[in-house]
Amino acid sequence: MKELGRKNLCYSLLLAAVMMLLLIGYFIWMLPSLYVSYTEEQNLEAIREQHRAFLETGTYDQVRVKNPTACISVKIPFEEPYVEFTSKMTSLRLTVTEKNMQQLLKEIQSYLREITGNSLAGWESDRDQKLLGEQIAAWQNRLALLVKNSSQLPFSVEVLHEKGAAGLYYGESFQVHMGSGNEIILETAVSDGNNQYTNYLAFEKVSDGAVCSMLPVVTPQMEEIRPIVLQSVPMLCAVILILVLLFSRIYSNGIVQPVYRKLEDINQSLREENERQEMFLRATSHQLKTPVTAALLLLDGMIARVGKYEDREKYLPKVKEQLLSMRRMTDEILSLHRRRDQVYWQSVPLYTLVQAQTASYQVAAAEKQLEITVEGPHEAAVRADAGLLAKIVDNLLSNAAAYTPCKHRIQVIVSDTGVIIRNEGAEIPKEILPHLFEPFVRGEHGSGSHGLGLYIAAYYAKIMHADLTVRNQEDGVEAALLFPQAEDS
Repeated sequence: MKELGRKNLCYSLLLAAVMMLLLIGYFIWMLPSLYVSYTEEQNLEAIREQHRAFLETGTYDQVRVKNPTACISVKIPFEEPYVEFTSKMTSLRLTVTEKNMQQLLKEIQSYLREITGNSLAGWESDRDQKLLGEQIAAWQNRLALLVKNSSQLPFSVEVLHEKGAAGLYYGESFQVHMGSGNEIILETAVSDGNNQYTNYLAFEKVSDGAVCSMLPVVTPQMEEIRPIVLQSVPMLCAVILILVLLFSRIYSNGIVQPVYRKLEDINQSLREENERQEMFLRATSHQLKTPVTAALLLLDGMIARVGKYEDREKYLPKVKEQLLSMRRMTDEILSLHRRRDQVYWQSVPLYTLVQAQTASYQVAAAEKQLEITVEGPHEAAVRADAGLLAKIVDNLLSNAAAYTPCKHRIQVIVSDTGVIIRNEGAEIPKEILPHLFEPFVRGEHGSGSHGLGLYIAAYYAKIMHADLTVRNQEDGVEAALLFPQAEDS
């Protein structure tokens, strides 16, 4: 659970970091771009509305414009030698009085007179826009040259309409900022409801005079930025949703799926264990009937003194033999209740353990004139449960001693990966070989085995993650108990 909590914390921190980077990237790169695009669209729409309103009214008195300090409309009559300028606060008529400038005005009027709706349709092309730009630049150059060469003002000015700034602006402010040395910065600000206009005037006294610098700026209001944020909310939510779904998928694959697979493995193991216990219980109950029935028959015969059973001194040992058989089977059954969580891992000196186990079979080996040899490094060791490992080796040696014909050899090879036991002259019947590790499967060697030895050995090997195999060879049978190298470390 601690590991799951750490993984959950790591994925949560990673998701939070990605979300933070997304938001930072959005506000650094995407939001300014959206704001610029939105402002361009709004400005284009504002000039259209301003132009249409002026055409309808001929004045800006009741027209709400985006920037009242800079809005202006110019009317150029086709016949008269004057130009009218109208802004939010004043309306002027400039009458051209200089001859050359009158000629320039006539050229402009003639050009404008020839413009029709059909000719305007092609102005969206790059070529026509370039020609128009070149024409306007040429007029500007001529106008600048005429003004430069004129000794007096080439036009007269007439005020047609004048209106004060009262009511147009509010929220005036004035601040003084002291800079380093003799520097003084004056800040004046005013608002028209849409924007805030700020003028900065820097003043500093130098050795031979005074220097003033001025910077006017326009500060947009929050109402201009809020629509951009609102427009980007659906896209931002969609991106966040996609990221959440993506990280949910990663989270599922990285945390939930492994936990789910682990639970599935545990459930599968429990199902196998339940099936094993159920099958084993049925087989055990059947196997226990034989010695119980035999013991009861012997006792009934001795109690009734029927025939040969009247000789109690002869048949009582046989009853004891059946009871001992049942006790051995019961002990073996009880040993199978050892669970996986009861394994005590340690470094087991394998050579020493095998030597101790083979010593207990020297008497049985001498009766059949068997040769038991142990080979391998004396320092060989494996990481396992010493008790379970001893039981496995004991069962394998028991089978080898029981099945090996007289005057043959049992060879035990020890290494750091496990133990191999070879018994010469023996052979496992082919029909039994696939069922060796099933309970109560035994050969016909008359040793009194219940067929639980290899079943118990295989069960203990599985608990210790070892691999147990038994197979026929050309000259006998080989049983190998091998531990994976990862377990050795």
